[in-house]
This record gives sequence, C-alpha cells and structure tokens, in this order.
Amino acid sequence: MRIDSVVDKRQFQVSPPSADIASLDPDADASDQSKARAIGRKRGGFGKALGDVVLPEGKTVSSLVENAVASGFQEAGYVVVKKGDANFDSAPAVNAQVIEFWAWFQPGFWAVTTNHKAELKLSGDALHGEKTVMTRVSESKQIVTSGDWREIVEKGLAAITEQTRKMVSP
Repeated sequence: MRIDSVVDKRQFQVSPPSADIASLDPDADASDQSKARAIGRKRGGFGKALGDVVLPEGKTVSSLVENAVASGFQEAGYVVVKKGDANFDSAPAVNAQVIEFWAWFQPGFWAVTTNHKAELKLSGDALHGEKTVMTRVSESKQIVTSGDWREIVEKGLAAITEQTRKMVSP
C-alpha cells in the first residue's frame, strides 16, 4: 500500500477558551507554512498565551503523521511503498486528513500535565472506506522543560502508530 496524501485540515482559533484548542499568536506569522509546523502554544500564569511552539524548519505535522500512519501499516504486516518504488502506482492508496494535532501543558497544584491529542480521517482502497484515528496521551511531571514538548508529541505519534496498527491488523 502507499500513502497518497496527508492534508492538514486543522482549524486555528485566535483566542480559544482553553489551551487544548489549536491557536496561533495573532501577531506572529499565520501563513500556511507556519500552521503546517505548529504543534502547541506556550502559556504562562492564568493561561495567558506566550508564544507558538513549532516544528523545526523542514518538518511538518503532515510529514510526522504520514510516518506514524505508515509505521502502523508496517507493524500490521503491510508493505508500504514510497514514490519512486517499482510498485508505487499499482499499490492500494491511503489518504489522510489531519483534523486535530495539538500539544499543551496543564498546570496543577502538585504537578504539570503534558497532553497531546490527534484526530485523523483515513480513507482509501486499503481501508474499505473511511476510518477515524483518535488519540490522546497525557503525562504528569513535577517540572516541565522545553524538551517535554518534543516528548509528548513523540508519545502522541506513537499512539497514532499503535491505533493505526490495531485498526488495520487482519
């Protein structure tokens, strides 16, 4: 099978009522290129937004999701071909839409919880219709560092891989 496309369909709000809703700093770059790399928003005391958390240049949410979904198919026993492979054109296609993909921190009295949620719509011949992948991971920490953004997103991607594997396993 092959992954034909992964389209980022996330909707961003300007001033969301809670940190779990995708948003970008209205004073910063809100281009499609910036949105494609956005994974979270830093917040200070009382939930005040402080700045966007974005992937490094050259990485996008779509590319991360594509790799996670492909890994799920591979772990289920499928051979995943890439553009340029001999059987690419004849392989059954899968398409994905990223509806949600967001990370946030939730301060608490004794600990801070890091969170990630994702919702994907997968469709194509290999799936016999449309399937939904929904994940949510959380982890409590005493102290949160900047590396915790990467860690919670990696756990979210692992959850996408696992749910995809379970969904497509024979």
